[in-house]
Amino acid sequence: MKKYKKMLIAFKDPELNCFANKGDWLYIARKKDTKKGLFRLPRYIHFFASINGERMPSEFRVVKNIDTPITAMELAELDYKSRNKDIQLLTDETVKEYEWFLEKVNVHPEHTPMAVTWFEKILPKKERSLRLLLIKNKMKRLIKIL
Repeated sequence: MKKYKKMLIAFKDPELNCFANKGDWLYIARKKDTKKGLFRLPRYIHFFASINGERMPSEFRVVKNIDTPITAMELAELDYKSRNKDIQLLTDETVKEYEWFLEKVNVHPEHTPMAVTWFEKILPKKERSLRLLLIKNKMKRLIKIL
């Protein structure tokens, strides 16, 4: 399995709706993850959750190089453990989702701020999917933090 050298890392800034601890690894929040009443987002914007026992929400995050490369399977196991789910429930299809995430993250240079939004298609049938985006409009504020 391919190893990846970059990961989305949290920075703590309540003004930017980033409540995960600085340095926490982040993954796209699941349906059962909540914003814990800390902030509100428009319907089309989604958020990330830290991959630890706290599962703290964060609207933005930054691409960083990590010391030890990680595989999609290892990331999936970390996420499942943080959600208190049995690792035996992991399927190849689920691991492919984590692979997709790591591929998207590793394309970007270090210190690139990112967000996640919902992409909706109405025709030919109504579909909703997540997509990772570069942050441009809040870039100046994020660069000061980094």
